[in-house]
Amino acid sequence: MEQADVVIVGAGLSGMAAARRLEDAGVGSVVLLDGRDAPGGRALLPDPGVDGVSPGSLYLAERDRDLIGLAGELGVEVERVECDTALDDLRMDENGETSVSEENVPLTASWWTRVRDEWIEGRLEKLAEEIDFAEPWNSEHAEELDSQSVRAWLRTHSFDPESLTFIEEQLTMEAGLPADRISLLWLLAHIGPGPIEEIVPLRVDAGGLVRGLAERAADRVRTGRHVARIAHGEDGVRVSGPWGEISAERVILALSPADAARIDIDPLPPSRRRLQRQWPQAEVIRTELVYQRPFWTNFGLSGEVHFESGVPAFTFDDSPADSDRGRLIAHTYTFGEADPLGADTSVTDEPARHRGMLLDNLEQALGPLAGEPLAVVDHGSEPDPYSRAYQSPAPPGLLTEYGPRLRTPVGRVHWAGTETAEFPSNGTLNGALTSGRRAAEEVLREL
Repeated sequence: MEQADVVIVGAGLSGMAAARRLEDAGVGSVVLLDGRDAPGGRALLPDPGVDGVSPGSLYLAERDRDLIGLAGELGVEVERVECDTALDDLRMDENGETSVSEENVPLTASWWTRVRDEWIEGRLEKLAEEIDFAEPWNSEHAEELDSQSVRAWLRTHSFDPESLTFIEEQLTMEAGLPADRISLLWLLAHIGPGPIEEIVPLRVDAGGLVRGLAERAADRVRTGRHVARIAHGEDGVRVSGPWGEISAERVILALSPADAARIDIDPLPPSRRRLQRQWPQAEVIRTELVYQRPFWTNFGLSGEVHFESGVPAFTFDDSPADSDRGRLIAHTYTFGEADPLGADTSVTDEPARHRGMLLDNLEQALGPLAGEPLAVVDHGSEPDPYSRAYQSPAPPGLLTEYGPRLRTPVGRVHWAGTETAEFPSNGTLNGALTSGRRAAEEVLREL
């Protein structure tokens, strides 16, 4: 049987960051296992297969200092995303009628910068002052805040139906789930300390970031290694799957709680098992469309379109800075049309029908060129056996019930992944990076 000092399950940003920290500390044998055929995890965006066009961008904020620092180390450019207010956003209603949107705020900006309701902003800022961002479940009024969904709180504090719908739409774009399935405590912790103010978004090339990390971890990464079982005890850890078995002193699971639930971990306390089973994943299909050029700008349009039909819910311009090609990113939410932005599940259950309707709606909104992409790549239209979604917001009641177990090791098993990071980085790429480093430090103290 192969032996290692540490096995890391999941070769995404978190897992590769953990491996790098362990290697820097002199740990002799570190092995990363990933079921996919390439490292990168949730940051590994599909390749559109068009010459000169790399996988899409990853968006971050100026406060994501760890990730910005890593990009600098790897020589990957981080660029500011400026909103050209001279270009119009569009909205298409369910009858196919298109109009210029009154809200000209880029979708790449953070949710709280798009709210445009000073009273709601003020209330959220005040509530966020009470939050313990390291452990929000220990905040003074944690149980009261966590017992409420964001929708319930908004409907108690917002009296304008149009404003309420708009705010819920913005939150869904940020978190990937409807507002009634998101905890108010999670949202306040996610917003972070300080006043809610305009944040200039940043973007980084996903492919460059993943390649840079993967090159440094190349001799430790084993792809195509689906992990089915982890057994641990006083004598060490045994990690196994259809490919065989590896023994180690410690194991780090750099996965979302929902993905960790797919692995048979023995022993595992019932409370940790319930945490993993109850942790949700965003329900979204991400579609990347590459065009000969960003033709929409010729018509004075930004490429940002909101569709009331939900297919897609919206698009935005993600055209690469180093190419003349145009690129739109479209999101379709698969939780049903009863909620704002949700699509008819009969459409999202059929990938070919979904793609056809998406292209038809884009063509109706942006003109015939929108129906002639060079490439269309869907992510999320088919179940992913290794990671379920980009985002992973907590529902009401989960943080106060299970939050303390998110990071607490179980025997020789340690937990990483962005869902285990401190807020407000929790749920972000920056959180993936910091959580991997934190888990590595835990392991170093035990070796």
